[in-house]
Order: sequence, then structure tokens, then C-alpha cells
Amino acid sequence: MRKWCSPLRRPGQSTFGVVDEAPPGPIPRITPWLLQQADTMCPRRLQRTHEGSPASHDPVHRSRMREPFLARLREIHAELRAPVAGDLDDVGVGLEPEEQAVLAQAAHWYTQVFAGRPAVWEDADVDHPTLRRGLRVGGWVDLTVRTDEGPELRQFSLWGGRTPSVDPMELAAVRVAFLRLTPWIAGRPLRVAWADLVNGQVRERLVGPEERPAVTEWFDEQLAVLEERTADPRPEPGDDCGGCGFVAGCPEHRKGALYGRKRDVLPGILHLTPTNLDVWRSCRREWRNRYLFQVPASDTHPGPVHGQQLHDALRLVHERGSCRDEALVQDVLDGHAFVDGERIRSEILRHTRCCPSPAPAIGHEITRARFHPHPTAPFMATARLDALWLVDGATGPVLDAHDYKTGRVWNDRVADDAQARLQAWVLAPLAEARGAALRITFEHLAAEVLDDPEPFEPDADDLEAIGAELHATVLEIRAEADAGEWAGVADTELCGRCRYRSICPVSAAPAVPVWPTYEEPDDDGPFGTDTHGGTSDRVTS
Repeated sequence: MRKWCSPLRRPGQSTFGVVDEAPPGPIPRITPWLLQQADTMCPRRLQRTHEGSPASHDPVHRSRMREPFLARLREIHAELRAPVAGDLDDVGVGLEPEEQAVLAQAAHWYTQVFAGRPAVWEDADVDHPTLRRGLRVGGWVDLTVRTDEGPELRQFSLWGGRTPSVDPMELAAVRVAFLRLTPWIAGRPLRVAWADLVNGQVRERLVGPEERPAVTEWFDEQLAVLEERTADPRPEPGDDCGGCGFVAGCPEHRKGALYGRKRDVLPGILHLTPTNLDVWRSCRREWRNRYLFQVPASDTHPGPVHGQQLHDALRLVHERGSCRDEALVQDVLDGHAFVDGERIRSEILRHTRCCPSPAPAIGHEITRARFHPHPTAPFMATARLDALWLVDGATGPVLDAHDYKTGRVWNDRVADDAQARLQAWVLAPLAEARGAALRITFEHLAAEVLDDPEPFEPDADDLEAIGAELHATVLEIRAEADAGEWAGVADTELCGRCRYRSICPVSAAPAVPVWPTYEEPDDDGPFGTDTHGGTSDRVTS
């Protein structure tokens, strides 16, 4: 990997105010996302992304809402003024109804948050990557405006994600934007306002030029981590495989190539998981909203809080010792804020009756991936397994995959469960490499479940049939994308559990979005407090 160097830079001196000349050859790229993932991403994917290697098509559908929204904001602030009600009424015309609902919510909060804040848009020349130190430094920089008080960056979230606790500069995207705006700021303080315009959360403060060296040092530290991990870019299969476009030549995924066309609405390599397959089979419109367009959920969904805490407890117990060690179990429960600890204790006790330990464990809560090549419909399947054990069977070793369940039994045989079938197909190469048979075991740990379903021990014919099933599903998804229909099911029971039931035009379970809206405060200021100066923690719910 080519190292960057900067003969113009002295220790403690930022070079983000100096425009470099383009070096010969490909220019490595840096984004806030890469800096965030520098110490965890698969080194091979990290290197290929950093170097800008050719990749399979991967459309960025978040731009569908972002671009028209920002274009309208720039029109509004073409002259010095504050936003008023009605400015954004028709933004997003031509998008899907669910996307239009999100933009209507964003318009509501933008008008409220920045009411009384006159500003004029200024082009800071950051719509394209910034060339610095022989690197293409990118990342979205949303709205750069000038107010009577000076330059201001307004950075938005339309999709949820991490919210800074107090300071917007906690976010890598804001830090990188601050550095890239160095020439535009021209040594002046910059007001940074980060706003989640769906949930009405705001963080803002004034960032002085004296903070630039510290932010530059953070940038350099993360870049050094990236360079260290990509010096030997060995692939690490797992969580990163599902979104990776660099399967061509990857030793972990044979027969890979570059796939997809820029005009396609789907990525070149479709990602299948047990969860997104379940959603696809329930409602194709929900699948599109959630996994393709990444529309933020407008409604609550009964989240698996207890189930996740049980999984966490079992992972911690097995990592530290034996699940049959009552003192260890108690220590884990005491050391973590698990809700309903007694229920978890009883479920761990039920688990001990079928736990394969002290057989060697290959891992707990690990993700495995398997690539399926096809000229026009390739896919990457990934599955997260609660525990993998290598146990002795009647005729030899068995790779035993355990999946912990806290709810009811849906099938008497694990072989009939769609989730288990994908898990088996993903794990088959690992079992074969270890010379072991494969078994998928569902552990139902709820007290009301008396018997677990019969484990699934697939043979070669089963695995071939599963591969054909998955490929047929990929063909269905691609046909649906080509047709552009994305039909909803309009079923009362299914819609009642949908995260988009209040904004979907065919919902059979009408609801009111859980997104918060502005309420008139009792005292002065748009949030009941004067937050225009210094650090602010503007949050409403």
C-alpha cells in the first residue's frame, strides 16, 4: 500500500488549508466512515475501499432524500433569511410516499430548529472530495451558510443512527467536515449545528480555530490505524462480507467478479440474511423501505430486548468459563444491567441441559458468510450464529450450530425453518473444511416450551436444494426491482407489526408516526431556552 507523506507539514501544523496538486496515478480516498471503521473492518475491504479499487455496483439510496432536501435548502437560503412554514411543502415530489413522509418531518424540524436564524448559503466547494496530502478526503458536508455571526455548518441526519451525547464534534463526519472547511472558514470560529431532523434532536456549539490541531491529530491517528491494518490486507470473513463489493479475487469467496450496472436500483451483489429474507417473504414493500432505501422507521416494533440480553449473558458466561458455574453466572448477572435477571438465570439453567461444553467452541455470536456466483444474480448470504461447537458424533465430528430462542416453537422440525435452512447453507463449507457433519440446533429456553424441535442435519441434497431456493428468491427480488411495483400485503396482522404502517399507502393498520413533533414551549426560544451561544444540548422528545 502506498504511504502518504506531506513535506509541507510540520508537527502540530494542519495542512487542510493548503490545496495540493494532484499526484500521478490513483489517489487513495478517506471518508469519515473509513476512519470510524479503521480498527474493525476486514483489512482487505478496508484497503480496497481506501485505494478506490474497482468494485461491484452499490447504489447509495440515502442520496434519494438528501439531495432534493439540500437543493431546496440552498434555494431558500439563496438570500439572507430564516426558514418559514411552507418553504419545504413540496420537497421530494416524485419520491415514494414513505420518503415524502420523512422529508415532511425533516421540513417540520428544520423550520422549527432554525426559525429566527437568518442565513445565506455559500458554496464552500466541498461537494466533491477535497485533495489533501495526496488523499481524496470525502464525506457529506450538508449546508454551509453565513449568518450575521459568521460561518455556520448545518449537518443533518435523516436516517437515525448515532446521536452525539452533547458535542456535535463527537461525530467523525462533523470532524472531517470541519477540517475540509478550513479554507472557507479562513481562521474564523465556526458554528456547528448537527440536527436529527426526524427525531428532533439538535447538538450545536461554536468551534474555534484553536481546536483544529487536535482534530487534525485525531485524523492522523485514525489514518495511521488504517495504514497499519491495510499493510497486510488479509480477508477476515464475517460481518463485512454482506456489504463488500470486492469479492473479485477474494480468497475467501472463490469465483467472485464485478457485478451490476450503474442504472440498477439493486446492488450488484444482493445480501441475504435470515431477517431480511423473512421480511421479503412477509412484505416486499417493507423489504424495499427497510433494506434497500433505508427509510427510517415511523412506528414502534416489539424489539427483542429480553432475547438480546439473554444472548449477551450466555456469550459472556461462555467466554469467561462454564455455564454450569453458578458463581460465574451470578457474577455476570450482577455485573450487567440485565432486566429480569431471574428469568435469564432460569433460561441459562435450561441451556445447561443441552450445552455441548466442555466440547471446544469455535465461537459465540459470530457471523459467517458464503458467496453464490451467478452472471446476473449473484448473492452473499450471511448468518449470525449464537454458538458454534465441534462435538463428537456417532460417526465422526459434528459442527453443531446452536440458536437460542426465547419465544414459541414455530416448527416441530428445524429443517422446516427458513432461517435454519439459510444458516445451514452458509455453514456447510466450514463443516466440510473441518471434515465434520453439520447440525443446526434450536434451543428454546422459555419455561413454557417443553420440547425443542428436531435438529436439522442436512445432507448434500438438502444443501443443493437450499442453494436453489435462495437463488430463486434472488431472481424474484431482481424481477420485482425491474418491475418497480414493490407491492404491500395490506394484511391487518402483518401490517400491525410493520415499522412503516403509519406512512405506507397500502397499510391495513393505520397509525400515527412515533416521530416527535414540536410543541410550543412556555418560555422564550424555539426550545424553551436560549441556546444560540456556546455549547448547547437541544433535545426534544
